[in-house]
Amino acid sequence: MRDIKKRFAVTVLAAGAVLGGLAFPTTASADDVAAVQITVCNDSDAKLRFWAFGYNQFNDWDDSPIWYANPHTCATAWNYWWKQNASIEFHYKFSNRGWAWRPQYLPRTSSQTTTFHVS
Repeated sequence: MRDIKKRFAVTVLAAGAVLGGLAFPTTASADDVAAVQITVCNDSDAKLRFWAFGYNQFNDWDDSPIWYANPHTCATAWNYWWKQNASIEFHYKFSNRGWAWRPQYLPRTSSQTTTFHVS
């Protein structure tokens, strides 16, 4: 009888550990996903507005606020980190045109930012 109780107790504890791990998963950290910030260089004569949509440093699908880049300058989307070796949706609008978008690949890099140009 003692052996059966011991087996039952071990089974219950093991099941509790497994189900507890499923019920309370750990939160992903920034160290889990290599991420970069984006710097966008506006090579045109018009003011540029832009925002991004893609996987962030927590591997969650997210979007950013709208950022601005004056003509012939660059702007970094500070405090928004995007998964490396993946693509984001890059949405942009020049002051004299409508919104457009394109996929933008973010290569794996040792730098904290990835820079690309829009004209």
